[in-house]
Amino acid sequence: MHFYLGINVIKHHIIMAVLVFLISISSVAEAVTRDASIATEIDKQISKLQSGTPRQKINAARRLGEIGPDAATAVPYLIELIDSNEKNESLFDKLWNTISILGSSGIYVRNESQLALSKIGSPAAEPLANALLKHHRPGVRWNAAMVLGNIKDTQSVEPLIQALKTDSDDEVRMWSADALGKLSEKWSVDALGNAVQALIEALKDSDPNVHQKASYALGEMKATEAVPALIESLQTYGKDSDAGLALFMITDQRLGDDPQKWREWWEKNEKH
Repeated sequence: MHFYLGINVIKHHIIMAVLVFLISISSVAEAVTRDASIATEIDKQISKLQSGTPRQKINAARRLGEIGPDAATAVPYLIELIDSNEKNESLFDKLWNTISILGSSGIYVRNESQLALSKIGSPAAEPLANALLKHHRPGVRWNAAMVLGNIKDTQSVEPLIQALKTDSDDEVRMWSADALGKLSEKWSVDALGNAVQALIEALKDSDPNVHQKASYALGEMKATEAVPALIESLQTYGKDSDAGLALFMITDQRLGDDPQKWREWWEKNEKH
């Protein structure tokens, strides 16, 4: 009796093992099929990015954004379009652009490509950082900085600092400063390395938009060590520097844009 029971138990275990094996094989096959299907879809959309009409490029970028991180192979092709001026205009857009000197309606390939890269996220960070530092078109470089600010991946910190310090294009430096400030929404100042010091140096940038963005970024970071430099920036450039706003963001003090008031307050409070 015990012998037959033992046989039945063994048969049961064998049957269960076979079932588990078959299910696992089925799951693997399904995953492989799904991965192949996604890869085929991505290749299809990449082809549209390369040679499609503006509408096709816009729809392709949207689809790749929907796929998300799995669409990493499309990143180089999207990067090439982040400074594109191609747009798909509806009949209303075309009419408005014709009758209005201010008309610039239309859904841009650039905007959808930027959004897709942001949705792909961290897998796009390294290629975007390389584009920021090495691409020959300034438009690609500064748009890469913008997207990196949206993705907020710490691997982009050093490339953004380098671009802020060395790029010859004002907009690249401006959007690099802006991106560093946005990274502080997710990461502590300690995780951002030398970003604060680079932004303090950028307060003396020759372009007003650069030192304005640097001021605001320091405010977002609540970088107390930047207070003296911000007071000097306020003294040199006035309220248009955004230094007064940054000082408020850091200290919660409402002293406006008077550098003397800030200097007096800092002298009393810097050690606390």
